[in-house]
Amino acid sequence: MTRPEPEVGPPTLISPVTPLAPRQVRADAVSWGPVHAGRPPRNGRKRVLPVPPGEPERPLALHDSWFIVLAAALLAALALAGVLWISVHVRVDPVLHTAALFVHLASLVLGFGGVLIADYLVLLWISGRSTLAEAIRGAERLHLPIWAGLAGLVASGALLEPNLASTLTRTKLVLVLLLTVNGLQALILGRRIAHTDATHLPTRLTLWGAATALISQLCWWGAVWIGFWNAEH
Repeated sequence: MTRPEPEVGPPTLISPVTPLAPRQVRADAVSWGPVHAGRPPRNGRKRVLPVPPGEPERPLALHDSWFIVLAAALLAALALAGVLWISVHVRVDPVLHTAALFVHLASLVLGFGGVLIADYLVLLWISGRSTLAEAIRGAERLHLPIWAGLAGLVASGALLEPNLASTLTRTKLVLVLLLTVNGLQALILGRRIAHTDATHLPTRLTLWGAATALISQLCWWGAVWIGFWNAEH
């Protein structure tokens, strides 16, 4: 009986190079980068995590309390008194008078224009054409031009030789002071409205806002009309 020949497979190539044993790498010699939480520190020393610096305290703002608003109103009254003193004791030449008149008119456009735009944004919200948040954000961005315009009106008015003996001029000064105080308390109103979560404003805030807008319009239009009347007469 013939024995079967063994099956011959493909030839096997044998490399003449002796293979190297795998390198033993020490785990403690490998740089793993920053030490992560949960990995024990080396040398038995306690790892101290860096502590982030605390947030700086927010400085006090005008809308934080009624006491700050009252203090700002007193400072505004003192500033207005200083402007009146300057208007009495400073002699103004024609060139300076013309420059002050230009600043006065430009400040009127800046300040009163900002107030009208802010009231227009509120009317858009009332008519349902914008959200309350949009109206509040738009009004907040107008605070700077409104206050800059009011300050320019007061400062330039001191160089326009106002007639302090006139009843209308005194009335205008009262309107300016009332307008300033009304604007200061409106900052607290805006803060309260911005922090309300209701879709519709509470009745108290609604009436507060309506009264603030009414006083603002009356003071602005009254001061503008008195200034026009004094210029004509």
